[in-house]
Amino acid sequence: MAQLQIPLDSARFSKGMTWKDYMAQMGDTQKRTEENYNRANLTDEEKKFFSDVKGVKYVLMLAENWCGDVHRNSPLIAKIIEAIPGAELRVFLRDQNLDITDCFLNNGYRSIPVVVFFDANWNEIGRWIERAHPATSKAALIRSKTLDMAPKEDKAKQDAAMNDFRSQVNALYQEPGGPLWRAAVAEVRTLFETKLAKK
Repeated sequence: MAQLQIPLDSARFSKGMTWKDYMAQMGDTQKRTEENYNRANLTDEEKKFFSDVKGVKYVLMLAENWCGDVHRNSPLIAKIIEAIPGAELRVFLRDQNLDITDCFLNNGYRSIPVVVFFDANWNEIGRWIERAHPATSKAALIRSKTLDMAPKEDKAKQDAAMNDFRSQVNALYQEPGGPLWRAAVAEVRTLFETKLAKK
């Protein structure tokens, strides 16, 4: 399948929300995201790496206020972008920007957050989607023991299983040292090392 033309340029990008504006409009989910933003700090070594990244100008983030992966991972991504000299982040709500969203499907799904890095000429450097690979594996294991075990026809048990699933996944992100955040940082770092390697 041919690569879709990404309907994004400086004019469209400027209509996106800054991280601060995005946080301000979140409503009842703002507190959770702010807490993660305050906790999702980069190590000194990670800050140094990202402060030396050159060539990243624009960063697109697709998000929605209700999404757990957005609450857990977008604050960390915001910290990474803050560490990159000259990089500008704009956040777009996925469901209001499907023409952009559908350029970045994840195995056919509209997964979020989607984070796409561009150079000054709007060439895509690379993208990071949803969560770190180790987090996906751990979430799948938790799902198999919670949601997948609840009878589909019993809404109360499904709801209870969903709450249990979310609680256990959130607990993984509370682990000392933030191993799932470190994994996400490592994936973005590898993307830059691969795509921005000096010729």
